[in-house]
Amino acid sequence: MKNLIAKYLIELIVIITGISLSFYVDELGKYNNNEKLKNQSLKRILQNLEGDIKDNRWNYKAVSRSIESGDWIFKNRKRLNNFSRDTIGFHLTRANNFLTIFVDNQEEYSTLKSSGYIELIKNESIVKSLQNKYVGHSWMKELEKFIIRISNTPIEYEHKNSEFINDSLNDLGLPVGKRYVGDLNFPREIIGRIKEKLFWQNAYLRQIKSRLKKDSLLIVEIENEVF
Repeated sequence: MKNLIAKYLIELIVIITGISLSFYVDELGKYNNNEKLKNQSLKRILQNLEGDIKDNRWNYKAVSRSIESGDWIFKNRKRLNNFSRDTIGFHLTRANNFLTIFVDNQEEYSTLKSSGYIELIKNESIVKSLQNKYVGHSWMKELEKFIIRISNTPIEYEHKNSEFINDSLNDLGLPVGKRYVGDLNFPREIIGRIKEKLFWQNAYLRQIKSRLKKDSLLIVEIENEVF
């Protein structure tokens, strides 16, 4: 009788162990598959980050030069007759036309959230950084739209009072070969718009600098997560 009970117990233990192992293997397979998919999403986000950094570096150069020329115009607004019309045209073109449109790819981040794979990220700092990143992108885009709206009037003035003297492009691929042909006393509205634009451009430039630093750190964190 004892031997029979022991036999049934052993068989029961074997069955329970087999079922448990089966569940474990199944869950382990699901976990490994989800980890693989999560890492694939993060790797694609890494590619997006590298693209964002490249775009923001270009934007930083363009906005910096626009600010330089805007400052030049504001400081020299009452003595423009001391400079050549080519120089004035150069700065007026840069101040008004060096505009940026930041286009990011949030599809992979949205997929990461909607799939639930974001919950598998071990480093909580990555989750917070990604959330803050795309919130920050929205603010940067709003700043860009506002800067473009402010630029409309100065751009129209520049178009009416400038002419192309050559097809020169700078290292950013933007045209700079213009001569100013208008009155050497800029209208107050134009000076005011350029000055207002400078304020918002400097705010935008600070956002770019911060984003470049944070994206570089985020790349390191994600690489540690997936490799």
